[in-house]
Amino acid sequence: MDNLKEKIKSKAYEIGFAEIGFVKARKFNEYADTLHQLADKNNYPPFVTEEIEKRTNPFLLMEECKSIISLAVAYNDLVSLSLQHPPDKKQGYITPSAWGEDYHLRLKNMMNKLVAYINSLTKGHYRFLPFVDTGHLSDRHIATLAGIGFCGKNTNLITPSAGSFVWLGHIICNLEVNEDTPVNFDCGSCRKCIESCPVGAIKEGEGLDYSKCLANQLIQKETPLTILNRSENRIYGCDTCQIVCPKNVPVLNGKGGKTFLTEPEWLDLKTLMNISNKEFKNRYGKKAYGWRGKKVLKRNAENIVRQTDK
Repeated sequence: MDNLKEKIKSKAYEIGFAEIGFVKARKFNEYADTLHQLADKNNYPPFVTEEIEKRTNPFLLMEECKSIISLAVAYNDLVSLSLQHPPDKKQGYITPSAWGEDYHLRLKNMMNKLVAYINSLTKGHYRFLPFVDTGHLSDRHIATLAGIGFCGKNTNLITPSAGSFVWLGHIICNLEVNEDTPVNFDCGSCRKCIESCPVGAIKEGEGLDYSKCLANQLIQKETPLTILNRSENRIYGCDTCQIVCPKNVPVLNGKGGKTFLTEPEWLDLKTLMNISNKEFKNRYGKKAYGWRGKKVLKRNAENIVRQTDK
């Protein structure tokens, strides 16, 4: 199986994945403990099921599951582009991870290519279930176990090749493959993300406070005015804790990502504030941020204008 594993990895890199790793399927009891602790602190991750068994048990998705393939695609070139061409006063900030083709679709297509390749090697004897932010399991926890990277103090997964500027996905399968070893590095004594967070949402030893995090709060239907007033020019996403991270400095030269965009995709504030529902759907419906709908994004745009006019 080691030969097959190496062929799968080689093909994954050829397709365009920046990282790939394998972990043996099991109940992730250690992550269940973490989720229980977060729930006790009223800081449970948003937009995921609160049924912890579903978040930690791959056998609920595939009873005969043997392995999980963890995958990452780099978009650090987009972040470099965003830093070279920041939004002007008439534009709102959209996280570069949401630019271009919806990354959910892109990763799913890439994973389907990898599955087709594995099937060609194994004569279709195995089952594969790919997920990109659509499954109950934690992409980040699986990636950590599979040796793709480690979770930093800002809770983002940090990879050796692309820092934290990666889209993550995983494939559950009944193909048995030897698992990889977790990476042997961490944040050490660095506190840059903690000290740079504009709302103080990151705490040493505690991770991210979702009730404060701008990236999370800006996509809520109801966001406290105290948070909105500190959001500056942001419409969707924040990224401050990633941009200041020393682990990301080496990857901000634009190399590594293969997204092929040449211009940043900032949103025009006036357009967003006056757009019709139909036009919003036609223009932004297939973007990674389109799911949030016009109402919330328009609110954020109006807030930027209100703050600017003060």
